[in-house]
Amino acid sequence: MSVDTALIVRRHALPSPAELAAATKEMTGVTVTFHPDVRFADWQGGWVPMTVDGEESGFELYSGPLDGEEDLPAEAADHGDHVLWFVARGPLSAQTASLLQRVLAARWNAAGLIEGEIIPPGDMAVESEPPADMAPDLAATMTGTPKERAAAMERYVAKHYPPIPVDPHARTKDLLKQLIVPLLIFAALGGFYLWSQLR
Repeated sequence: MSVDTALIVRRHALPSPAELAAATKEMTGVTVTFHPDVRFADWQGGWVPMTVDGEESGFELYSGPLDGEEDLPAEAADHGDHVLWFVARGPLSAQTASLLQRVLAARWNAAGLIEGEIIPPGDMAVESEPPADMAPDLAATMTGTPKERAAAMERYVAKHYPPIPVDPHARTKDLLKQLIVPLLIFAALGGFYLWSQLR
């Protein structure tokens, strides 16, 4: 599972990893620890390793100037001059990115960019509460620590979207289909070789 979201920020105002970690602890009670080489404004792209309440986590981060981006809403420049693209890999990664985005919005006035829509910092910073009539197993994905939310999401997906069983015969047929072209080429070359030797 891959989830892509972005923040529009003011590059000069971006916090250091230590400042972001301290704000996250103060605002949410969650302890995050970044690798010492992480620099948000200059991150050239790739995995940002970190721990969340002692659990290994992280996300892919791509950082660049706003004017280098295409197809952004016109109001994007009202919120900053830099874009941080987050690519989550799995439930804990997605919860980690979401947590940090909320803190960056609340403390450093970052605006969200989700599916081409600008989310103002005030809205981005608010943690959504599950509606009272929401199914309890789905509501559990919106409360607790990132690790608890990720575990709840995995349980929800396993319960409501079980994996589709694969027919073993279908797997064999697919493998044979992939081998047909190489086998035909091999047979043709072999036939050509024999024909040339018999001449």
